[in-house]
Amino acid sequence: MRYSFKTGSGNQSLHGKEFVFVKDHSVNVEIQNLRSQVTALEQLLGVYEKTVLEQTDKLYREISERKKAEAAIKDNEQFLQILMDSLPAPVFYKNNDGKYTGCNKAFEDFLGMQKGEIIGKTVYEVAPRELADRYYEADKALFQSKGSQIYEARVKPHNVSVRDVIFHKAVFYDHKEKLAGLIGIILDITDRKHTEEALRKSEASLASAQRIAHLGNWEWNIAKNESWWSDEVFHIFGLVRQSFGPTYETFLDYVHPEDRKFVKKSIELSLCQRKPHSIDFRIILPDGSVRTVHVEAEVIFDVMGKAIQMNGTVQDITDLKRTEEALRRRIATEKTVASISTRFVTFADFNNAISVSMADIGRLSGAGRVCLFQFRDNGSVMDITHEWCVNGVVPETRHLQTELFPWWMRNLYANNMIHIDDVSKMPSEAIIEKEFLKKQGIKSLLALPLFIEDKLLGFIRLDNVMTTAAWQEGDISLLRIAAEIIGNAIARKQTEALVNHMAYYDALTNLPNRNLFQDRLQMAIIQAKRTERIVAIMILDLDGFKTINDSLGHYVGDLLLKAVAERLTQCIRKGDTIARMGGDEFMFILPDLDHALNAASIANKIVEALRQPFWMSGRKLHTTASIGISLYPLDADDNDNLIKQADIAMYLSKEQGKDAFRFYKDDRNACT
Repeated sequence: MRYSFKTGSGNQSLHGKEFVFVKDHSVNVEIQNLRSQVTALEQLLGVYEKTVLEQTDKLYREISERKKAEAAIKDNEQFLQILMDSLPAPVFYKNNDGKYTGCNKAFEDFLGMQKGEIIGKTVYEVAPRELADRYYEADKALFQSKGSQIYEARVKPHNVSVRDVIFHKAVFYDHKEKLAGLIGIILDITDRKHTEEALRKSEASLASAQRIAHLGNWEWNIAKNESWWSDEVFHIFGLVRQSFGPTYETFLDYVHPEDRKFVKKSIELSLCQRKPHSIDFRIILPDGSVRTVHVEAEVIFDVMGKAIQMNGTVQDITDLKRTEEALRRRIATEKTVASISTRFVTFADFNNAISVSMADIGRLSGAGRVCLFQFRDNGSVMDITHEWCVNGVVPETRHLQTELFPWWMRNLYANNMIHIDDVSKMPSEAIIEKEFLKKQGIKSLLALPLFIEDKLLGFIRLDNVMTTAAWQEGDISLLRIAAEIIGNAIARKQTEALVNHMAYYDALTNLPNRNLFQDRLQMAIIQAKRTERIVAIMILDLDGFKTINDSLGHYVGDLLLKAVAERLTQCIRKGDTIARMGGDEFMFILPDLDHALNAASIANKIVEALRQPFWMSGRKLHTTASIGISLYPLDADDNDNLIKQADIAMYLSKEQGKDAFRFYKDDRNACT
């Protein structure tokens, strides 16, 4: 206790001065205040230290997860690049500034440049000025339309002659739905152009052949009904001059009965109405064969306007008609093949493109039924995925076991086209297939295998069910091209589906990944806004998984994660979403809830399910789960905050003993 001395009048004196003793309380109060402040500061520092440690631990985990995600992205990027490099057609990407951001090996070869010389460059830095101007204008139009673009061009790839190509390009967007750039593929159509040019030349040659063809001539004296034929006319009709006296009536006897009325009417019109006489019709030769002839004639009239003479020419055009028919058929076939090819440039409606192509092939070939078979389950089953039939023809069996048709499968795997003119005459080693086809009412067939890089995808089968028939070699060759186009399209579609699956699904568990989870959560929130219902977000973390993974190895750990995923899937409703976010963390979307207790019921079911042991590689394993739950719109109204709050609730669940679930807010935990 401290004291002070004070001087004052009326007090005792000391050495001539007067003092008084007074107790000082203010100093003591100050000391007490300082001690309280020190204590508070110590408590504050303790809380701060704990918070810093927690945040540091969380940050470390986030960095680890981010590194894993970055590694996964890098792996996906490498896979995508390998996949692109395997494509024979040049593929490239550009950003919305027109600079190249990626390409495949075929594009490097196309330009004769390395990728490092291409990336970050514009078309003006990699192409001649004239081509660059055209590319720039096309890209500009595409960015303005914000859609897709197809156009033909003539280009000169590196160290290659000028080629005709089709550019197919489309814009793409980033995750914020902002225009990010374009992707393009270059398809070489030079051979097709050459085919079209050859076809045009063939048509010109045919016209020349018609002009210089040898013709027989004839005369008919109408008044006397006497006719004269040149030797070539007798040759055309298969007659000998000395044994045949030509008259109008005997000429009509050799006209095909179905064409006789038409020929008589045409001649009468020429005689009475002075109509031009230029007709084609059929004749029957003495040996019974049928030929087609073309007749040109003119009529001579007397001064009174009466027809007295008809002079004309006749040409055997049977071969020409067959050539024209074959040419028309070839043109129709090539047009069909070109149409099929065009349909599969994009995948706007893949199934419809297949169906329409099946119908085109059927009508073109005259088949009664066309089926597309595709293999599944490692080739053990063949399914009819697309089918076209003429009226009155019943559809085929939809699913067949391939092991039941050994001869058929041997030929397909050997990439042999199966051409059966008459099913009843199939070889003895194909007895099983023969009996099956006869039961199906198939008379003859053509099967075209679909091979892509040594892999048999399936086959296209053309059936004749009305009569036996053989397909022409020219038709077969073009049908094989059509089958190749369809096979390539199927392979591209499967590749696209695989890439899309990798982008949105977890490779280990086949559950949706973070990307698909975010998309579905956004859709669930939009739906909940319309229906005024509740959406629950659950984050699940396995308790003790790290110990199992470290002690028994990643193989067992992966098996456990797959088993957990299967068990979790059985606990949720149809329409709910479960996703693996990485490691041992799973997330759930529970849409269309009436009350928070609905989420609690599902969470409790999950907790109970995971308490049951797992058997992995002969070992009995135990794991439990800690679950955090947040609710829309009660806790937050956006993806990020809902996930953050569910994560907080999950960590609280772990801190309070694990093997349980917890809502983000305490009042709802009380009701569970």
